[in-house]
Amino acid sequence: MTSISHDLKTPLAAVLGAAGTLRGLSSKLSDAEKADLLLTIVDESERLNRFIANLLDMTKLESGAIAPNAAPHDLREIVGSALRRADKILAGHHVELELDANLPMLALDAVLFEQALFNVLDNAAKYSPAGSTIRVEAWRDTESVSLQIKDEGEGIPAGEAERIFDKFYRVQKGDHVRPGTGLGLAISRGFIEAMQGTIVAGNRDDRRGAVFTIRLPIPAETKALDTAA
Repeated sequence: MTSISHDLKTPLAAVLGAAGTLRGLSSKLSDAEKADLLLTIVDESERLNRFIANLLDMTKLESGAIAPNAAPHDLREIVGSALRRADKILAGHHVELELDANLPMLALDAVLFEQALFNVLDNAAKYSPAGSTIRVEAWRDTESVSLQIKDEGEGIPAGEAERIFDKFYRVQKGDHVRPGTGLGLAISRGFIEAMQGTIVAGNRDDRRGAVFTIRLPIPAETKALDTAA
């Protein structure tokens, strides 16, 4: 919890510092310097908002307050919405998208699933180098739809494929702990399992990098309609 407190204080300190500089030295700053300070305030405020939202989501999961409002949704639309929301986070990466054109409608809570996917995309961006490719694929199996997010980072260390979904767990690189609350993937798993889906992590077999695989069941009524057709 000490590290979480530190990570929450860091963006807050950056916001207050930039705001204080703007307030105290505004007349001495150039337009470019003011723009940089405003950008810092916006970026760090968004980062702080993500931290707080993750803490609130985990509280809801642990209290059993998450009740998915499942309805038929086009997975491609939710993926598109999550990618647009993550646009700034993914700005330093190439994004490849390959979604089957004939994916069936799925029983999802669009808000919860978008948040789950956003967290996975955020994780991929955080653990892969700038300029690398993040690939999103989806296809239909017999009983489910699979959605994969692949990155080109260093991959998941041996023995940690399950631990990364633990609350407050964060992968270390040498002596450095990656920034974040360590809640994003735990929340993603909680939300996805609440919608009767699964999410697992592993390493790619075609190159270095991690791959997250989400499987979502095809509703019985959809399978019945397909059979009738």
